Amino acid sequence: MKAILLLSVLIVGAMCLDIQTQLMKDLFQQWKISHNKQYAFDFEEEFRFKAFSQNYLDILEFNSKDDSVTLGLNQFADLTSEEFGALYTGTFHQNTNAETIVFNTEDLADSVDWRTKGAVTPVKNQGQCGSCWAFSATGALEGLNVINSRSLLSFSEQQLVDCVTADQGCNGGLPSDAFDYTGQNGIELETDYPYKGVDGKCNLVPSKAHKVNTGYVNVTAKSADQLKAAIAQQPVSVGIQANQLVFQFYTGGVIKRFCGDTIDHGVLAVGYDTISGTEAYIVKNSWGGSWGNSGYVYISTDPSANNGNGVCGILSMATFPVNNA
Repeated sequence: MKAILLLSVLIVGAMCLDIQTQLMKDLFQQWKISHNKQYAFDFEEEFRFKAFSQNYLDILEFNSKDDSVTLGLNQFADLTSEEFGALYTGTFHQNTNAETIVFNTEDLADSVDWRTKGAVTPVKNQGQCGSCWAFSATGALEGLNVINSRSLLSFSEQQLVDCVTADQGCNGGLPSDAFDYTGQNGIELETDYPYKGVDGKCNLVPSKAHKVNTGYVNVTAKSADQLKAAIAQQPVSVGIQANQLVFQFYTGGVIKRFCGDTIDHGVLAVGYDTISGTEAYIVKNSWGGSWGNSGYVYISTDPSANNGNGVCGILSMATFPVNNA
């Protein structure tokens, strides 16, 4: 009798496992259709399914433990964390050659949002090219151009990828290097020098280049008030650590923790506000509008995180272009 009961338990357990596996496969198929994913070989399909399944379980566990930020399945759901980090983030360091500005922070506004002032272009997509630094730079230049001329133009990331010899194109770079370059050479419009997402030969046409900036300055590090004051003046290029679960699958809420300060990704701070009771920076990413909150992420302004470098290191490497002509 005991043997029969044990066998029955094993059979039921196996059936439940089969049902769970089938449900996961059905979810994977729906996700593939939604994101237009196709795999050339069966072994690749199997590998992606395993990565997808693990990511789904990790997302469920994360969401069960934290209510300040939510994660969900997105276009990165078939990538392991290692692949995601390699494809969409890189290695950054602070360029310390520039002037570091100090703002008066006595009368900071309660909130700032450059999107409402017409100074931010729609969210762009860098694709599988480590060109986030170029997107961060063009975003800051686009904002400065509105302040200078009241004209919102979309500038060329591909020109920076191809022409900024101080950097490595799709293998990484620095917004400050881009600002040095554009200060000397100007920058073309996206329509004149369209994005390809691969390294190419520099094809700058000087007559089409817009002279937006003359140089750049760094924001005082480890100070939330200094970064907010900089953002109040114009959109600011910032570096963050993004090779984490909370970034790979972010869908909403305010990131308060779960990332360090090893800077590997360049983004654009376009404002700050109080979101669900937490003050946060409004950050434009370059992973397309389907990622995050319509392409944006909210990062807490907490200055105590990561030994003063801020949540995800956002206070450690901020810079913006200037026009001193």
